[in-house]
Amino acid sequence: MRVADLGLDLRIVEILKKQGIEELYPPQADAIGPALLGENLVLAIPTASGKSLVAYLAILASVLRGGKALYIVPLRALAAEKYEDLKEFESLRVKVGISVGDYDSADPTLEKFDVIVATSERADSLLRHRTQWLQQLSVVVADEVHLINDSDRGPTLEVTLAKLRQVNPRAQVLALSATIKNSDQLAQWLEAEHIKSEWRPVPLKEGVYHGGLVHFTDQSVQEVKPGEDDISGLVVDIMA
Repeated sequence: MRVADLGLDLRIVEILKKQGIEELYPPQADAIGPALLGENLVLAIPTASGKSLVAYLAILASVLRGGKALYIVPLRALAAEKYEDLKEFESLRVKVGISVGDYDSADPTLEKFDVIVATSERADSLLRHRTQWLQQLSVVVADEVHLINDSDRGPTLEVTLAKLRQVNPRAQVLALSATIKNSDQLAQWLEAEHIKSEWRPVPLKEGVYHGGLVHFTDQSVQEVKPGEDDISGLVVDIMA
């Protein structure tokens, strides 16, 4: 599916074209319809299969109609990455902010932004301070939502999502996940469309390395160029 055929603002299409994005991957094509229609969505696909782009397009479509978005991530490093990605669209007069600090406050300066990227801990803090602009949200994205199963980070994320839906039940929820067994249960909990795929842009092959050769499960064999040791040889060969 071509990006130009999605009915997006032409300025978005041009920005994506400059980034080399003109076609959607198959799982992106399956997900983009519900995402742009404002439906809740659980997208469970492998890493590097394009989950974030689906969320970005849903956010932009909503914000350009006057909406507001919160993008929740588990780690500061990931927040910085998503913040930089979304700033690519600031030429559309979309204001992007980030909140990842340890301080416990409502941070009223965030209200001026159209898109706020925050860690789950900061989102939880904003909720506890009854931050008023959370009621204005039209889109909530929960990235790496499979961590809801994690004993450390999971409870905070689960409570945060539950509270956000209570505060603003009309907001669209986009949950981005790696392929996990219970993504269907997550979709049921969020009352969301469930799209799951094992498709990858680059095929994943499993094998065993021994004696300078990798023996793959499909019976094929690949020679690994020698390095200083076995590990460096494997790394150099993979990166070549």
